[in-house]
Amino acid sequence: MKRITSIVLSLAIVVGLFLVPVTAHAENKTFQLKIGETYTGEVDEGISMYGISMTSYTDTYTFTMNESANIGFMVAKDDNASISWRVRSSDYDISYSSQSAPSTGIYYLPKGKTYSLILSGNGKYGVRTQKLEGDKLKLNSKSGKLAEAKKTVGFTFTGTSGYAKDNLSVKSSKTKVATVEYQITGENSGTFTITPKNVGKTTITLKMKGGNTVKYTANVTKGYWFVVKGSKAKAPKPAGVKSPTWKSSKKKVLTVNKKTGKVKAKKGGRTVLTAKKGKTSYDINTVVTDYIKLGKKAYKQIKNTVNNPEKLKIYNVYRGYSKLIYDGVKVPVIHVDYGSTNENGAMVRSKINAYYDDVYEIHYTSGWNIDTIIGKKKIKASKIK
Repeated sequence: MKRITSIVLSLAIVVGLFLVPVTAHAENKTFQLKIGETYTGEVDEGISMYGISMTSYTDTYTFTMNESANIGFMVAKDDNASISWRVRSSDYDISYSSQSAPSTGIYYLPKGKTYSLILSGNGKYGVRTQKLEGDKLKLNSKSGKLAEAKKTVGFTFTGTSGYAKDNLSVKSSKTKVATVEYQITGENSGTFTITPKNVGKTTITLKMKGGNTVKYTANVTKGYWFVVKGSKAKAPKPAGVKSPTWKSSKKKVLTVNKKTGKVKAKKGGRTVLTAKKGKTSYDINTVVTDYIKLGKKAYKQIKNTVNNPEKLKIYNVYRGYSKLIYDGVKVPVIHVDYGSTNENGAMVRSKINAYYDDVYEIHYTSGWNIDTIIGKKKIKASKIK
């Protein structure tokens, strides 16, 4: 009796299972993928009961990158198919979001890592992979002028930001004229910033490995030059510019030979030297320093600030140049070493430095070490009193 009951129950279970609508499934399949090949296949949703998917089965294509590259994936499907796909790696922290076919995607995949292209859903599909040799660069503009401020230029590229970060080089042909730095700002965009150093022309070159090369011409049209009274030097010719034509805005301060650029600094003051070549003019704000007049102003400044001018004593006066004012530009300075009494009558030794800025305004500073002054020469204290 117990055996009959057991058989009946077993039959009931088997019969009950066959009464439930069940969809058969294909097993998970794994293949090796070769970049550049086309593959076709079919996937289904696996076991489903009453139209509800219980298990998902996939076709997985694995591959290892022998070199870092942008890889394009193109996934197609039959009209009635429902296919989703994604790219991920088990040994590299990367997993891209699922997409619905038909669709394409471009991903930057570093070398030495193993990746998987995973397809799931229901129906037939086609897969095509392609290595993209390099990104196509395009500049928003090809040339520009820089006065005294930095200039930022935009560019775009095809492919991915990951590839661009590893394979883009940007350089200036004349770093004495301007330097350049770049950054990738989006998936397909970036900027480079030009910092002017001296007047002249430089070429900014952007080169994408495996892609193309684009160039930007930067004209730094404004700069500074500091000379001293009596100088007969040559004006700083714009780098990369051959045989410009020169002129001075204030000939009473400084004259310049139209062809050679040789100057005669007549008196203290400010003028604008212009070097013109074709349609481009390069303006050099030029300041002529009269050391003696500057020294006299420094002495007057000291007398106006000390506690007891009658007890003022000048120990040393030097003239020379400083590179601490305008990022390496030589600026004429006067250095005065003096002593004065404080409120208690004690003699206190101090130092003051005087110089003209690029618009011929005088500045006074303290605390500079005499060793920071280049080409220093002593001046008699009596000349500045």
